[in-house]
Amino acid sequence: MNISSLDLSETSIQFLHNQGFKTLYPPQADCIKTGLLENNNLIVSTPTASGKTLVAIISALQHIENEGKIIYLAPLRALASEKYNDFKKLESLSKPNGSSIKVSISTGDFESNSEYLKNSDIIILTNEKFDSLQRHGIKWLSQVSLIVIDEIHLIGDSYRGPTLEMIIAKMLISEHSPQILGLSATINNIEEISNWIGAKSVISTWRPVALSEGVFCFGQIDFKDGNPPMNIDNSGEGTAIDIAIDMVKQNGQSIIFTETRKRASSLAKKIEKMMPLLLTQEQSDELSHLSTLLKKSDTSNDMNELLVKLLKHGVAFHHAGVSNQQRQVIETGFRERKIKIICATPTLAAGVNLPARRVVLSSYLRYDMKYGGMSPISVLDYKQMCGRAGRPQYDDKGETILIANNESEQDSLFDHYINGDVEDIESALGNEDSLRTHLLATISSSPFGISKPNVLKLFNNTLYTLQNGNDELEFKVEDSLEFLLDENFIEKRNNKFLSTRFGKQTSLLYINPLTARDFRDAIKSSQKDINYSMGILQVIASSTDFGRLFSFRKSDESPYYSFIHKYQSQFFDIGRSDSEHRSTFRILAALNAWINEKKENDILNLVDIDPGDLYFATENTKWLLNAFYKLTVLFQIRHLLDPILLLQLRIEKGIKSELKEIISLDRVGRVLGRALFDSGFKTRESLYLASIDDISKTPHSLITPSFAKKIKEQLKEFES
Repeated sequence: MNISSLDLSETSIQFLHNQGFKTLYPPQADCIKTGLLENNNLIVSTPTASGKTLVAIISALQHIENEGKIIYLAPLRALASEKYNDFKKLESLSKPNGSSIKVSISTGDFESNSEYLKNSDIIILTNEKFDSLQRHGIKWLSQVSLIVIDEIHLIGDSYRGPTLEMIIAKMLISEHSPQILGLSATINNIEEISNWIGAKSVISTWRPVALSEGVFCFGQIDFKDGNPPMNIDNSGEGTAIDIAIDMVKQNGQSIIFTETRKRASSLAKKIEKMMPLLLTQEQSDELSHLSTLLKKSDTSNDMNELLVKLLKHGVAFHHAGVSNQQRQVIETGFRERKIKIICATPTLAAGVNLPARRVVLSSYLRYDMKYGGMSPISVLDYKQMCGRAGRPQYDDKGETILIANNESEQDSLFDHYINGDVEDIESALGNEDSLRTHLLATISSSPFGISKPNVLKLFNNTLYTLQNGNDELEFKVEDSLEFLLDENFIEKRNNKFLSTRFGKQTSLLYINPLTARDFRDAIKSSQKDINYSMGILQVIASSTDFGRLFSFRKSDESPYYSFIHKYQSQFFDIGRSDSEHRSTFRILAALNAWINEKKENDILNLVDIDPGDLYFATENTKWLLNAFYKLTVLFQIRHLLDPILLLQLRIEKGIKSELKEIISLDRVGRVLGRALFDSGFKTRESLYLASIDDISKTPHSLITPSFAKKIKEQLKEFES
């Protein structure tokens, strides 16, 4: 099907031509034939790289022509940024009224109503941000005519699924129901999902690059598609490495998916030693430049030094502990084909589009927290990794390789993963935490209250009810209502449920009711003239919303007892157990070192975490500290307000309390602030009274006379 035959304006057609699109892939043509441009809801299940983003763009163009508003939902911030760049190109076009199309993105700040978004035509959001806007009762949401839901199969995810499911359930009973376009690479029970949403389904296995799936066993790879077996040289460094190196010899790229972060870095270090003999001088020069770029772009720490060394030889690792700057350099270097092998944890498979000629699974086992040990990955996870195999602009086929230890295991891997069906998507809304959270959000979003029948009406529109029946859901809703009533999040008046001020604030702060309950109990238990800094951080780190924690190790025993002894007086008297303190110890130790101005590398080594973990910890702490502060204001516990504000500043800047004045200066961070303070400039007034020459004598290379002058220019409040 030709692009020129689409029911779009000449301007839109020309735009698509200018972007290089002349004809549609078969799955894209199927979407048109199934009613994409006739306002039909569609669920599209087609392989990665089969052109789902273009389907969304074509639909968006038609809605813009009809003066509509579009929301594109992505599960991850990185994926949202990628889609924002795709849609940003549409800003070169004009709307029917002559004004330019405006594309915006918002992926955080859940407390904000983000009013500025109302003037945008295409808005890229994470699922959580959209849920937050629904809670705020944003009126312009009724103007939305198209909602694109990327990775819609994540409805079945225990963490992200319930939010996405409730977003869709609310759409289904809305007076202003937009067109829904759900996108996924892998949905087995697509008819069930389509029936729930009232959508037509588009299913295709077509890929622009053919996929060849195989299993390695006893020195060779056997493929499903009947291709001749492929022999792999044994270097003695490991099978996954040998399979990846074999592709480098063919001038291709590989991704090795590993079980853990440590395994990813361990494999990368082994591969790095083998790469020099495989690279041309030109490739080495390009990699040297990339390595220097990383060295300049990130702070000095052991991980960065290791990555700089690895990049020189065309290999890297990629996981949640890698910093944003490191990730950007690695992903760009791989897309530009400079980096030959990436060793990654499965988070890469669910994130940005980063294809390789060959994908290798070093193991099909992963640690399962619920199971408490290693267990096989799902077929869905395997297929997500398959989606990374094959680059349309470079390869005529992609390869995904599993590794077996014997023939029996080889047969099992073929049967289960390669020839097996993906698991059905099952609702995760039955989880108590999720149900409480979304029930409170529903009640809080109803200004005049909501009756129990209307509560059930909403939840009866969920996938959970479709799959499990009304009776089970009603029982769970009763339990959740009882919890919310007992903890004073809601109250009942005239047979309607209304949120209390506490419940409303909890919902708008976008925190779990369990987190809010623990914050409230800590706040109300506090006494005057006690420093609760470490106690506040402990309550935050142990909250349901904090997320990533690190296991307590035998080597932590001694420093843990020293830590508890030192800060015992700062903990809240709310019955925290020893096991709860232990579970948060490494995070607390890292945060404590951060606000006491320890160097980043020293912090990482102190508790054995990665740069991305420290960033995650400080960012989550900032978010939850703000919620803690807002609840403190709500309960009018005034003696905590100033200490919380000071702690917020310390977490944001990584400083001791004494730097709070100096750090308020523009372009003065924790290092410069400490240099100025230690040189005797302890207040803004002391800097005002000093000469430019005196300030520039501070022992730090950045504090030049011109910088000292800029500091002085910021101190005009003392001129009078």
